[in-house]
Amino acid sequence: MSEENTFTELEQIVLRRLAGCMIGASEDLQIPGADDEVIFGRLLERSRRIVTELRQLMDDFFGELGGIADVAALDDADFNEDMNTARQKPHPFLEVVTGLVANAYYSDPRILVSLNKEDRPPFPKGNTLEQGDWSLLDPVKKRDPLFRA
Repeated sequence: MSEENTFTELEQIVLRRLAGCMIGASEDLQIPGADDEVIFGRLLERSRRIVTELRQLMDDFFGELGGIADVAALDDADFNEDMNTARQKPHPFLEVVTGLVANAYYSDPRILVSLNKEDRPPFPKGNTLEQGDWSLLDPVKKRDPLFRA
């Protein structure tokens, strides 16, 4: 595997800590946090195609906090405090990572079971939808096409 498609060890440490800060484990519910080995592995796998872009965003984001090495050296309390403060203002890195963390976390079978969801695609069984008011679609049906003929 080439270096371009993987994160460095330091980057992985900081990403894992950030994922755990975003979604922590719950002993009461007996579910892991987003920093769980399996869930974090899924996050790394799904981010493989955008490592270069994510690394640039990561350097920019952590540069504002003193650099990735300084952030990695923080103890847990200081790390969580810095991340909670930094998450108050929008940053493209956080937007991308939040999506990756949520995607990896909520596709884990243990999490789905805790949410009373089956670990399966919605088809072929499908999902039951309650019938609604079909007249709500009338404005959409009446508008001009959005595409060329």
